[in-house]
Order: sequence, then structure tokens, then C-alpha cells
Amino acid sequence: MKVLLLLVSVLSLISIQAQELDCNRFKTGNFIMEDPNTGQNIIKRTDSTQIEYLPNLGIKIELNAKWQDDCTLILTLHEILENPNNHEIGDFVLISEVIETTQDFYVMRSYIEGQDFIMTRKFQKID
Repeated sequence: MKVLLLLVSVLSLISIQAQELDCNRFKTGNFIMEDPNTGQNIIKRTDSTQIEYLPNLGIKIELNAKWQDDCTLILTLHEILENPNNHEIGDFVLISEVIETTQDFYVMRSYIEGQDFIMTRKFQKID
């Protein structure tokens, strides 16, 4: 019985520690994200905007960035800055939730409102 209680206590502590996310460290800054479809994405985020540059596609966009809570970011398209090949870029609302943080990177699970689209990506902090 004591062993069972000890095991439950240890598992509870591990679960609590795994749920603690340090999202504030990643709210602003410069990041790199590798995407299997678009290649390397370079991201610069301030308190209210996010610039994303996709060198492989030549696309650069400016997004409005609003933190819904400590770990949930809402991104909406503000302006297409560069799109030399005229890739289709429509208006969207991207809702992203930080699900893991470490010293140097974070992982976000994102979806586009109104679409059957979910992606999970790792973002490396570079500054």
C-alpha cells in the first residue's frame, strides 16, 4: 500500500511539472521554425505583430499578434509584404497554443479557425 501511495505521489509530481509552461519567454523575439512543406520559416515577433519570412517561397507577411492568455496566441493576416510568385494567401485566424517549453525552444499546436487543419511545430529561439 505504501509503495502504491509513493508511486501515485511521484506520478502526480511529474504530471504537475510537465504542465508548467514558461510561455512568457517566447512572447517576443526571433525564431526559426522548420516546416516540412515550406522549409525554414524565420519569425520576428513583437508585442503586437509578427513578421514571417519563408525564404523558399519568397513570401513575407505581417500578422497581428494577440495573446489570448499566457500560452495561446491569435494571429491574423495584416499585410502581405512580399509574394513574388503570387502564392494564394487568404485571410485567416490562426490559433496557436504552446504545449511545451524548454530553455531554447517551444512547441505550438495550431489550427485555422473554420478549417480542418491542425499542425504542431517546434520554434527555436535565435536571439
